[in-house]
Amino acid sequence: MEAFDFFILHEKDIKDDIKRLVLADSPSQNKELLDLCKDVIQSMFYDYFHVKATEYAMEHNGNHLRFEMGEGTEQILMIGHYDTVWDQGALSYREEEDKIFGPGILDMKSGLVSAIWFFKYVQRMNLPLKRRVVFFLNSDEEIGSPTSRALIEEEAKKSVAAFILEPAVTVSGELKIARKGTSRYLLNIRGLASHAGNNPRDGVSAITEAARQILNIDALNDYEKGTTLNVGMIQGGGKLNVVPDEAHVGVDVRSVTRTEQERIDDYFEELKPYDQRTKIEIDGGINRPPMERDEDSEELFEIAQEEAEELGFDVEEASVGGASDGNFTSLYTPTLDGLGLVGDGIHAEHEHIVKDHIIERFALLTNTLLEVVNEIEMEGNQDDG
Repeated sequence: MEAFDFFILHEKDIKDDIKRLVLADSPSQNKELLDLCKDVIQSMFYDYFHVKATEYAMEHNGNHLRFEMGEGTEQILMIGHYDTVWDQGALSYREEEDKIFGPGILDMKSGLVSAIWFFKYVQRMNLPLKRRVVFFLNSDEEIGSPTSRALIEEEAKKSVAAFILEPAVTVSGELKIARKGTSRYLLNIRGLASHAGNNPRDGVSAITEAARQILNIDALNDYEKGTTLNVGMIQGGGKLNVVPDEAHVGVDVRSVTRTEQERIDDYFEELKPYDQRTKIEIDGGINRPPMERDEDSEELFEIAQEEAEELGFDVEEASVGGASDGNFTSLYTPTLDGLGLVGDGIHAEHEHIVKDHIIERFALLTNTLLEVVNEIEMEGNQDDG
């Protein structure tokens, strides 16, 4: 039986699994709820495959999971996260005529279910796998993957290709062939307080220093190269009759290439005060490297595009500004992102998936994986140090 027909036959079960997982609230910084959600995922693995995923215990974050199927010496990697940006009870699960709403349903619990059903299809159809397929689920992607990054990179180094189960591009359904890298910097500026009326010249304004630094930071934007810097936070001072001795500036940086990301990082490392009487301490740095477009990842996209055509729909590629764990895997192996579901409202109250696309996207993931697992030669493991 073809994957599309198999998923049509089990459409109600698929939707039930999506609902079950979405109802398990899992905010990134609530370990108790994360572990309860993890237990739901483990129960799905056990119900379907009579085994549980390997757990990586975390003290403060939710436990990470690793599940694999297949006996080959080479490895294909799927990555998904089960944490969400939503606090418990912030959103409710509900269905409308053509949409299903709920916390994390698009980003990215429906994508997790599509991976589980890939394994279900392989098991039910008794299909051979010439390569091992590893499914790694982390609990901290929404906060930068601080405890899972090393594990993800370790898996990527052993893989000939990686597939990221983040949602497709909002509404359009495009797959993600490249992502910008992300960096964050916090400038902590110290001046000298004084009375603004009696002796203003004795003071050194941290806010004035911040203003000068912000103008210099803004000048670093290079839209032609896709490098953007956003001063998204500024704090300082308090009483209007006091020269402020403290200010804080937060900066978000997005870069298409590692060269540009490193250029901006060098700027912040070498940053000096405009007014030498102030002191500036800088926290932060590079979080995720860019997921840069390359020929091997293009090959993965072309395979997915051909599989979509056989399923009766078109899919295109896109480069996006947001980051994912694909930024990490792409350092070491060809990576294709956006293989989750189609919908809208990521991190918004109207977060939803579109019902009509569920089956086709489940089939697209399954057929693409099977093609790469059993047919396509991939070099993979392109460790650049």
